[in-house]
Amino acid sequence: MNDYPLDFIFNTINLRLKSLLHNKTLKQNNDITTQNDKDDMEIKTWFTIPYTEGIDGKFREVVRDLDVNLSFYSLNKLNCFIGPQKDRLSNLQQKNVIYKINCKDCDASYVGQTKRTLKTRVKEHKNDIRKSNGNLSVLSEHRLELNHEFDWDDVKVVDSERWLYKRRISEMLHIKLQNNSLNLQSDTDFLHHSYLSILNNLH
Repeated sequence: MNDYPLDFIFNTINLRLKSLLHNKTLKQNNDITTQNDKDDMEIKTWFTIPYTEGIDGKFREVVRDLDVNLSFYSLNKLNCFIGPQKDRLSNLQQKNVIYKINCKDCDASYVGQTKRTLKTRVKEHKNDIRKSNGNLSVLSEHRLELNHEFDWDDVKVVDSERWLYKRRISEMLHIKLQNNSLNLQSDTDFLHHSYLSILNNLH
């Protein structure tokens, strides 16, 4: 409570409640005088506050002599515990992700990012890897040179990020974290040097 003493807080609350009650009573009395059955009316004043264990007793003491009823409500709403019931998307259906493709025959791996579904990007990699000449990707070169295969059935989603700039930063970080990276050196040219010392401590 902003480091104020509890006695000061509750004394202030007490004064404020008395002021509110006084103003409310004046208004109610004015309203009652316009009604014929004013003598038969029973007026109840309620104060509703959030329940906090250990503090509720203090509030009871504050309103004890004020002729008011005190009620509490919980801060823990049901929707805090029960989220929307939606089926989780499979890795291949996710968008805006950083992904990792592992080689089945060695510890080499490749990290990339895409804003489209991962399924679409993986399909492009598969189509490209079938090439035997021309402008080959690093995955195609690895497969042709070593006759290795990639684990297309278990492409990992290592991070997800909606914004392109942040997604590229995450991609470069995960490229650096690989043990045997197939990515080009130029893939991390724009990674700020301040990240490098942190990454070195992680290895």
